[in-house]
Amino acid sequence: MHLYDSPASGLPSGIMMIPIMLAIFYFVLWRPQQQEAKAQQTLIAGLQRGDLVVTAGGVHGKVHEARADTLVLEVSPNSYITVDRDTVKRKVNAETPAVTKAEK
Repeated sequence: MHLYDSPASGLPSGIMMIPIMLAIFYFVLWRPQQQEAKAQQTLIAGLQRGDLVVTAGGVHGKVHEARADTLVLEVSPNSYITVDRDTVKRKVNAETPAVTKAEK
């Protein structure tokens, strides 16, 4: 008797694998991604004057003015740029230097 003699023998175990795979995808991929997006939205919403930030393009600056959809960053003394809030990747603590992933 061969393993594939009965075509219906593997059907119940195959059907059970679909929910198991979906659960794995949910806990490994979708849920962490949703949590990161929520944390990023909280970070962006909480930005205020004086915060040190780094944008997606690598621009470091201090928030000079926080508007509804944009931020005015002071990148050097008396030098300002306007960026979208969505471009901010992280907030930098003033007491400690920024640590990049390459340095970890």
